[in-house]
Amino acid sequence: MPHVTVSYDMFLPGGHHRQPRNTSIELDLAPTAGGDVPVGGSYTPPFFPQLPYSIGGGNGMAQLLFWSVTDGMTGQVLPPAAFSQTVGNTPLKITAWYFPISGPGRNGDGSAIIDDAFSANLGNFIDDTFVDVTSDPTLTNDANVIGIVPTNVAETLKAKQSVLSTTEPFSRWILNDGLMPVGTTTLGVAKGTIGIAIAIYQRPESGIIGRLGQYAEYDPWWWIKTHGGLVPPGPSDPWVSEFAAAVVLAEAANRVSRSLKAGVLEIALKQISNTAAEIRKQIKNIGKSK
Repeated sequence: MPHVTVSYDMFLPGGHHRQPRNTSIELDLAPTAGGDVPVGGSYTPPFFPQLPYSIGGGNGMAQLLFWSVTDGMTGQVLPPAAFSQTVGNTPLKITAWYFPISGPGRNGDGSAIIDDAFSANLGNFIDDTFVDVTSDPTLTNDANVIGIVPTNVAETLKAKQSVLSTTEPFSRWILNDGLMPVGTTTLGVAKGTIGIAIAIYQRPESGIIGRLGQYAEYDPWWWIKTHGGLVPPGPSDPWVSEFAAAVVLAEAANRVSRSLKAGVLEIALKQISNTAAEIRKQIKNIGKSK
């Protein structure tokens, strides 16, 4: 059975943390969770919106920013909420990423933000030159190397569409625990903002790791890959299962990325057409049997 490993890590702010990357950027906040899960099963990681930490003789609180889920090949970044994860054929690494909101781990009380980039596939932060401070280009080098952008005045950050360390395109910004709209590379940072801004790099189709829950995005190919069919074993009439598959696909079209929506709907329509043909065959057979 594939093994699921769940970690609870805090991003440690620092005066210089990006290029070269500090080895002590992460702090474990809780014991590792997880376990073996049958293929097709679901795992719900323990959910902690905030966790305490101790460092340098002081104590503080850290807040959950986002979850990352990766099987080493594909990955997802999820909102800071409880969720259940469907498990495929490969082990999964789930990480809850936190940032200090009080205590000695904060990046001071001055007007500045930490900035960084994150790969969903790798499930970790990456070192690339990834951002331009378009409101003040003189800050761009420090944003990429030191990883800090002053916010004495409002600033605008623009993420690069691609970076060297991963083939994933830019997906979205996360500012503290807020997920910005997908595809919007520009991030406006208000004067006096503190905390962290993270550019997420993730493939739109990386939802192939199916997940269920409040923020579920059903993977219409999951049963094909793991069970050889579109839907779980169900009613004996073939057309009933086929119709159910069409309904699932139509629902999935509302949850996948816009670039995939039309394709999923076309498959759903084809499935409905095939199902209608099966029903017509049954009607003809019933007529012949009389």
